Amino acid sequence: MDIGTIMNTMRDAAGIPAPPAIFQALMLLTWVFHIAFVHMTLGAAGIALWSFWHRNRSPFHARLSSAMTQAAKVGVSLLIVLGVAPLLFTQVIYDPQWYTSNVLSARWAIGFIFSLIVAYCLWFAFYSVNHAEDHETAAATLPKSRALIWLGALALALFALDGLIMHVLSVQAIQPDRWMQWYAPDGVVDTSGSKLHTLQPGRYLTIMGLALPAAGLFLLAYADYFSVRRDVDAAYLAWVRQLAKPLAWKGLLWVAVLFLGWQLENWHHGDLLTHPVGWLFWLSLLGAAGWIRGLSRPEGHGYTALGIGVSILALLAIWREVIRIAYLAPFSYSAGQYTVHADWPSLALFALTILGIGGLVGGFYLRLLYQAGRTQGVYQASPGVARLGSAAVGVLAVWITVFFAYGIGIYVNNVFR
Repeated sequence: MDIGTIMNTMRDAAGIPAPPAIFQALMLLTWVFHIAFVHMTLGAAGIALWSFWHRNRSPFHARLSSAMTQAAKVGVSLLIVLGVAPLLFTQVIYDPQWYTSNVLSARWAIGFIFSLIVAYCLWFAFYSVNHAEDHETAAATLPKSRALIWLGALALALFALDGLIMHVLSVQAIQPDRWMQWYAPDGVVDTSGSKLHTLQPGRYLTIMGLALPAAGLFLLAYADYFSVRRDVDAAYLAWVRQLAKPLAWKGLLWVAVLFLGWQLENWHHGDLLTHPVGWLFWLSLLGAAGWIRGLSRPEGHGYTALGIGVSILALLAIWREVIRIAYLAPFSYSAGQYTVHADWPSLALFALTILGIGGLVGGFYLRLLYQAGRTQGVYQASPGVARLGSAAVGVLAVWITVFFAYGIGIYVNNVFR
């Protein structure tokens, strides 16, 4: 049995509507945004629990815990929404691998959804008891019992489990030479889908470990974001920066150590051990750690640090794709060989949707939320934001009209031709 032939036969016979490189690039780009919110959420949740446990030491702990609890709550929503796009692009060009992996561990793939729902409900329950509209009163309104921390701790543990499930599904997908061994161990077919068949601890710990420096980078940007508000205590922001700086640079160094373990897992792919992208990712961790550690005053560098963090994630996304290509190359499978049946009208509609809806509507919401959060009291939109809002409503009306006109046109053409 030739596995490569089987995988290429399993490709969608209908092909894809555009060159594979487009979907490959979009898969990497959207994964960066998804994983950024994964790390932000895990890091913020960890800080929220730590600060909640120590909230009696100072009002700053209670205030930070309340703020990070809210950040993690919003982060879960965003990581779920932003996780749809890279998953769909993966299913377009790596459909044989992804679907096979999900079938081999079907119960875990389905259980992922339910565990994520339970985790979010638990975190929302923790949020309900660790939330104050006015952070100045957070210390006074927080419940006294530390037992409530277990709501959040269990939610964070389930988030980590969900990360493990996605990790295993991804690793199983790039090891087709072991599929039959997992499907029929010792010649006995196992259709239960109840097992997670493989694990690469170095890879999992490296990617999940990035939540630690992500928490520090996020706190640096958080402090800069609120520094313009007079109702936010400058001493509190200074305390946040004092906490964030070592968390960021020490976390980056720790991830750099974990990455060496990930590299050892690729020993049977010698080209990966010397591939420049992997070592560029490693050097970026060390370089970012050194830069942050060398900052005498972290004030004003929060957004820069956050941008560096996103750049590191971009290298990570490319590195994951390099690994996938290397693992599948021996089986003569390449996304670039996918049959293309160009559908330029649909591709144009897709691109205009991204630019119009994502650019104008998304840009309007981002600018509105950014300015509103930095405003003390009631926020009054500036003329620029108001014009952007009007443009966003207009482009939505145009998009809806074009969408239905396009669909109706195709329907009429198919029925009456």
